[in-house]
Amino acid sequence: MIQLYKPGNTRYECNGDITLHPVKADLQMTLNAEWVLDLEVPQTQEVLENLVHDSVIKFDLPRFKDQLYVVTNPRRTNFETVTAQAYPIALWDARNELVCLDCRPMNQTGSAALQYILDGCGGHGKYSVQSDITKVSTAYYVRKNFIECLASDDAQSFVNRWGGEILFDNRTFIVNEQAGVTRDITLSASRNIAGFTVTEDDSEYCDVIIPVAFNGRTKGTRVLRDERSRVNHVRFVDYQNIRLKEDMSGETDDESLVICDTMEALDNALQVAAQESFEAGEFLPKYTYDIDYIDLRHYGGYEGMEELTYLWLGDRVMVENLDSRIQTNQKVIKLTYNLVTDEIDNLVLGTNERNFFTQMSSTAQKVDAVVSNEGTVIAQKVSGILDAMDVQLKAQKSVAVKQDVRAVLHEDTDPKSPTFGAICLGTKGLEIAGHRTPDGTDWEWGTAITAKSIVADYMITGLLSGKGGNFWFNLDTGAFELGSGLFKGDIDTSSDINIGRSLYLDYDYTSQTAVSGIYLGNEQTRDQASRIELKTFFLENKQNCKWLTLIAGGENECSLRVSHLGIPGSGYLRLKTDGRVNFDCSDITVTKDGKTYTGVTYEGIVSKVKTVNGIVTGVS
Repeated sequence: MIQLYKPGNTRYECNGDITLHPVKADLQMTLNAEWVLDLEVPQTQEVLENLVHDSVIKFDLPRFKDQLYVVTNPRRTNFETVTAQAYPIALWDARNELVCLDCRPMNQTGSAALQYILDGCGGHGKYSVQSDITKVSTAYYVRKNFIECLASDDAQSFVNRWGGEILFDNRTFIVNEQAGVTRDITLSASRNIAGFTVTEDDSEYCDVIIPVAFNGRTKGTRVLRDERSRVNHVRFVDYQNIRLKEDMSGETDDESLVICDTMEALDNALQVAAQESFEAGEFLPKYTYDIDYIDLRHYGGYEGMEELTYLWLGDRVMVENLDSRIQTNQKVIKLTYNLVTDEIDNLVLGTNERNFFTQMSSTAQKVDAVVSNEGTVIAQKVSGILDAMDVQLKAQKSVAVKQDVRAVLHEDTDPKSPTFGAICLGTKGLEIAGHRTPDGTDWEWGTAITAKSIVADYMITGLLSGKGGNFWFNLDTGAFELGSGLFKGDIDTSSDINIGRSLYLDYDYTSQTAVSGIYLGNEQTRDQASRIELKTFFLENKQNCKWLTLIAGGENECSLRVSHLGIPGSGYLRLKTDGRVNFDCSDITVTKDGKTYTGVTYEGIVSKVKTVNGIVTGVS
């Protein structure tokens, strides 16, 4: 029985609003891909009013009961039926409401990582996960929904990092090492197969392996399969778990690693691994069997024999009499279940296809046309998109010598290309070049970044700041702040410098005499320079004299000094000159040779004084 719930009715533990009687209800389930129900229902007014977008239908499956599917794309056909599609409620709702901003499971088992990702997407409480994966790995997800984190074509997705096969049980995601079990069932054309199609894929076939260890280590030894074909199909096969001891860097705790002391031991281990690959059936042609299945569970004579007739997604079964070259043990990777007849209509047996939830992965920006599923660049796609950019990855780690500086080089050597240039990445830093050397043999590396410094012709940035915040320079606004420190060097400018309302010169009190000033000259000629000098002289009584002196030329030539003697009320003004000084003041007091002169009388510097009856009437 298939029940339908209106969009606003979420009481799924109760009966639905109406019962559907479809003429077609085929549920297609693909391992690690979408599950979708194709539905066709006779058209009635009740169906038109209730079978709408976002309504929910409920039905039973042989393995899972009370399954909830969300309806999408309902449409009429010839005024006779209404068709629609429906997706598992977990698959559909999680795409819309489970989103993470930044989720990074670090060094976790598959089961722990799956729960961590769900919690990071906000699914704790409403959704649940189950997993038996014990493999430890690390991944990170930024601005992705849960379905993208789980099984997208991103190299960081859970199934790419930890592996596993996915089943849905309402709002529970089941991700185990194997979705099914090995069934004691044999598929035979004489019993439960109505028809079949066999497809052979020999794109990965080989009968000669050249094994390669971690870090590209290999002696080039060829390992042959016993059965030889007309043409030798040779493949380089990586065995990253086999490593030379000198290539290790602290990961010796991993029990899966095979660590070899010498290249001879490494080569022997590679040969053993390659032979085991052949014996395990790797690199043989892959066969896919599309079978029209006869579900015997409801046929007479098979009552009580469900274990001999029941199949489900991920199960492994035996197959016979289909092809003389058939592999007898096959996995169910796709299954079509007919909800009307409660039977399996079709099976697809073979190996897992890389088929992700394309409709459900809507957040990530894709570059499918450029990057393969394994994360490598497809050169045919890149040409034309990058204007013939020549992308090269040069791993300069030779077999005999470890190269620790330059590891990866990306370069475009065509001078006419708009992407002409190079970038070199290595363990010691990064280099960028836009020009070749004059002889054309190498690049002129103009920009370099190491662990300690940055060297570049130009740096375009906003804010430069010291670690402690004592110094910062805002290049966008021109603001400059030196909290505490020493500024050295010459300031050369062709225009005035506005330094604000005040200029503060601090004394150095480390000696008996402290001097600050502004000099017109240099360090070598400072005694002869014109200057404004501020001086403090410490007396024996701990009092100090403070002088402000304006000096034009040498010390004994021309100066004006204003002094404070360190005693309250003390101070004087002194003029020293080798020329003539004229005063035009209302009141002057001068002390000379122990005599005090006030008013306009100043003996010794005037040339003529005019008096009338002893009264000074003029001075020249």
